[in-house]
Amino acid sequence: MWTPRLVAALAGAACAASAGAPPKPHIVLALADDYGWNDIGYHQNTVNSANPQGRPTTNAVVPTPRLDELARQGVKLENYYVQTTCTPTRGTLMTGRYPSHTGLGPLVIRPPHPYGMPLDEVFMPELLRESGYSTHIVGKWHLGLCDERMTPTFRGFDTFTGFLNGAGDFYTHKSRGVLDLRKGTVNDTFPAAFKNHGNQYATDLFANEAASLIANYPNMDVPMFLYLSLQTVHTPLQVPQEYIDPFVGKVPTNTADGRERLKKAGMISYMDRAVGDVVQALENKGMWQDTLFIFFSDNGGPIVGEGSNYPLRGGKKTNWEGGIRVPAFIKGTDSPLAPLPVGVTSMALMHSSDWLRTLVEGVARGSTARCKALDGHNLWGALQGSAANPRTSIVHAMPAAGTGLSGGAVRVGEYKLLV
Repeated sequence: MWTPRLVAALAGAACAASAGAPPKPHIVLALADDYGWNDIGYHQNTVNSANPQGRPTTNAVVPTPRLDELARQGVKLENYYVQTTCTPTRGTLMTGRYPSHTGLGPLVIRPPHPYGMPLDEVFMPELLRESGYSTHIVGKWHLGLCDERMTPTFRGFDTFTGFLNGAGDFYTHKSRGVLDLRKGTVNDTFPAAFKNHGNQYATDLFANEAASLIANYPNMDVPMFLYLSLQTVHTPLQVPQEYIDPFVGKVPTNTADGRERLKKAGMISYMDRAVGDVVQALENKGMWQDTLFIFFSDNGGPIVGEGSNYPLRGGKKTNWEGGIRVPAFIKGTDSPLAPLPVGVTSMALMHSSDWLRTLVEGVARGSTARCKALDGHNLWGALQGSAANPRTSIVHAMPAAGTGLSGGAVRVGEYKLLV
């Protein structure tokens, strides 16, 4: 994966850096897929912002000890919002702009669709690269594939291992019968098909690829941005049987929904372990103390079948709270590079579009001047507790003019309007 040209570029970027530690923190952003509010351990049967009285939310707890511990070491983002589905949320993350401004949403990109994120939108990894970072994506893209210029290594990422569509088989890595798995670098005309995957389970494959990238990271003086865009826990619901077995007899299976939930429980447990493996790789490499770690879901869990957003109303594809308010947390560095409070629950209003300015301006101390008008805010000071939160409202959804579609939603302060 590390070509001579890429290694030389990283080495050149490090010339002005001091030896032994990066001049800026490493950033690892882990994005879960279709992961609901009540799917994470620290929300199940506990007192939290959506359940202030601590009432029971499930009779079949799915433990997530690694994610829970990471959240305990950082700031739980309990008033955090995304879009209703995969593509629009990923678009807001990468561009800092609402779907109503980029044109990518509210629907997702499907394989036949001849469009993607417009080429004149500036992506977060482009700006981080300009700030001295090496940039890497492992996992799901889902922001366009009809034109190679819409794919990751043309949009600011130095390396890409993953798939371009929104879903695929966890073992064959095929989407609609065609292999959708690629691996390459910015030096490639287009990342080549990753054929020798050995039918490795997707969650393992992506965690292992991330761990390998970390273990072989060539220059510790260059800060790394790793976007770990997990395929799990999206359909198809596939997971090795040994991860299902611990929940047999605990998750009711007398209905089709229950049987789906049983598989989902295994997938959640597997994802928790995989995230822990990536953190362990960072520790083994000596990078963890200088790493800013972020975790959230791209939308709420599907309410038909396997997802759990209780006690929030609704789920994926809806603008009710269960569709757009998701588990999220951020852990600061153990070193002085980007520390954050420990063991804190934040009720600061935040949206996925805020990460671009927060990470580029607040953490990397870079510029967003060449971006189009941004909808996101720089919340770094608010997360540190040193400044007021600049965000007071969110435009959750705005149907295209002239379509006659309903589905608009806006939040202002403590009030939310759905039309």
